[in-house]
Amino acid sequence: MENEISNEYIENAINKLGKFFGVKEEISSKRLFSLMKSDKVKESMKMIAQQLDLPIDINIVNVPSDYRRQSDDNQFHSTHLARVSQRGSGSEGITAQVSIPGNLPFFGSTALNNYPINVKISKNCTEHPVVFSMVMAHELSHVLLHSLRHAEKDNEFYTDIVAMMLGFKTIFRNGRKITTTKEDHGLMSTTIRTTTTTYGYLSDEQFNFAKNKINLIFKKNHGRKKLLLKEIKKFKKVLLKYKITFFRFSKFLEYLSKNHGKNISGDDGKKIMMLFQPGYIGNFESSIKQNVQKINKVETFCKKLFHYTEQNLNQMMNYTKELESETKDLKNKLTSLRQDARMLKTHINFTYRMKVFSSQIWQRLTKKGD
Repeated sequence: MENEISNEYIENAINKLGKFFGVKEEISSKRLFSLMKSDKVKESMKMIAQQLDLPIDINIVNVPSDYRRQSDDNQFHSTHLARVSQRGSGSEGITAQVSIPGNLPFFGSTALNNYPINVKISKNCTEHPVVFSMVMAHELSHVLLHSLRHAEKDNEFYTDIVAMMLGFKTIFRNGRKITTTKEDHGLMSTTIRTTTTTYGYLSDEQFNFAKNKINLIFKKNHGRKKLLLKEIKKFKKVLLKYKITFFRFSKFLEYLSKNHGKNISGDDGKKIMMLFQPGYIGNFESSIKQNVQKINKVETFCKKLFHYTEQNLNQMMNYTKELESETKDLKNKLTSLRQDARMLKTHINFTYRMKVFSSQIWQRLTKKGD
């Protein structure tokens, strides 16, 4: 079968898969390759599976480098991804053969947790870690699609694109071509032979087109995350100012409560009487606690956000709008609180004000604001 797919076909595939899977931030290739170099092959494959949200267990069977696909009752996919010609196989002989049982549990079911998947790999698999990572990402993407009973579960192009969208785009870019050199020494001269092996099912042009399209989607979604992080920073800044002002306000009010003999008349006296009403201070404390819990929840969401699904994108947009509104509301409350704190300050002696400003809590709060 010749590779005759068009850019339109690839774009449609990306759009369909994007609605279904979304896009992910890149897997840590440094950590992945470090596992392989330390002969922790199973751990590296487990890491690849986790990036694809597959909670499976992987059983490894080592086979010779010249191993080829053999008959089996289970279903197998490509023994390797090397494709020097449109249909031919590469010369590196890196083999990764994944068995996908017909009774593979559905994605998301508890039955898939630690479900054994058998993988046959050649002994030379880690000679090129980036290629092996690419091959395994492709093969395990087949497992993912099969667990979802996806209509394109056996489509090699869709499987490449799925892996790229779920965090293996850079690995695919770096692992697509491996160049090796071999020296043939003769009596009079030395001949250097260079061989470039291309892996994957997309041509160079098709790969670049797919990569650019996925980059655009990722950039747009990552931009929304940056916007939310910006709103988090703004909200935390205002909240800290609010906490600092409230600390002063509460200490000044505490001072006046212990100095009953101080005569305060006029508008200030009426205002201060209102401030001493039951639950007044408690409302401020409750508000601060709720805002801290809220921002911690949003921050935790952001820290764990590396998969941009439609659900996560909607949650990001909701959090962004909420923080914009709540930051504005908190600023208004801060203005009012500052006015009250300034009013109380005029009735506090200088020594006590200095004591408040030199307290450990005050210093800790203001240090956070630096």
